[in-house]
Amino acid sequence: MNADISTYFRTGIRLATVPATVTGLLFAGAAMFWMEHPTHAFLGGVIAAFLVFLIIYFYSRHLLQKRVEHIRSLIQRLPFRSPGADRPPRKRHPDEIEALQHDTEWSRDKIMKEFRKMDEAESYRKEFIGDISHELKTPIFSVQGYLETLLDGALEDPEVNQLFLSKAMKNVNRLIFLTNDLMEISRLETGELKPEFTVIPLNNVIHDVIDSLQYKAEQRNVRIIFEEKETNAFALADRNQIRQVLVNLIENAIKYNKHEGRVYISTRFPERDQSRITVSIRDTGIGIEAEDINRVTERFFRVDKSRSREQGGTGLGLSIVKHILESHKERLEIESKIGQGTVFRFNLKSADHHSDLISA
Repeated sequence: MNADISTYFRTGIRLATVPATVTGLLFAGAAMFWMEHPTHAFLGGVIAAFLVFLIIYFYSRHLLQKRVEHIRSLIQRLPFRSPGADRPPRKRHPDEIEALQHDTEWSRDKIMKEFRKMDEAESYRKEFIGDISHELKTPIFSVQGYLETLLDGALEDPEVNQLFLSKAMKNVNRLIFLTNDLMEISRLETGELKPEFTVIPLNNVIHDVIDSLQYKAEQRNVRIIFEEKETNAFALADRNQIRQVLVNLIENAIKYNKHEGRVYISTRFPERDQSRITVSIRDTGIGIEAEDINRVTERFFRVDKSRSREQGGTGLGLSIVKHILESHKERLEIESKIGQGTVFRFNLKSADHHSDLISA
């Protein structure tokens, strides 16, 4: 006899022993009563049946109630069983076993969901650590190589030591940028860095970003053009985060542009939805392959890895943009054609139509 059958057998014996014994005694007494008083036999049978029912009912409750209540209390103490937890509807008047079965099945589904989340988080952690390790190795080994060369005698040569120290410093700066971006994206992905919504003059923010990137654009012989169609573009957003979105997108458009290329920036109110402001950054650069468009916002993904590393990219810029926009309940749209350029587009809430959210 296996364990399950043995368990059911013992439970059945416990439930049946006392009622069966009492039933036998009652019917024996009823039979004797019938033989002595045949006219009262029906009444005696009804009384005996009622007594049997009461005995079975109270004995079953005594045997099962504490165990059922103990199991229910264990389920109620599960960490995801908060008072406001979503629960599917059950029968209107379930008995104790049905209610317990329902709660157990619901808890099982929740536990499986939590395990899936844990598996996803573990996979994410392993992937993230692998990506970080890969990205850190290149600048660290470069710095190590330059320093070893200097220590081996190149330090005495003024021209060589200046060149190698400059290259080492460039890789140290790359490590600093990478560390800052890693901290930023980690806080965004975990939800630790939440947007602080205020009314921002979007055009002023764009002008500020253009001014900060003008020198870099001139170095690459790229011209930035702001097509200022909307003069009253006030958005409800986190100013610092949206500024970072603009910096990353415009810097990306400069970096992957052609010689004497252009970067066009515009803001407009869509005709079909005046409650939003659409921001577009269009470049005349090299473009993105169709199969890569959905991947460019992944961490550390680069369309041209060798070129990106030479230009100092961390591979996190567009991923940070994606997470910032998601925290604003928006998304990044990308259109691109090889050899013709790329358009990055996103929406923000208009302050005029969403002023009620400022205090939220």
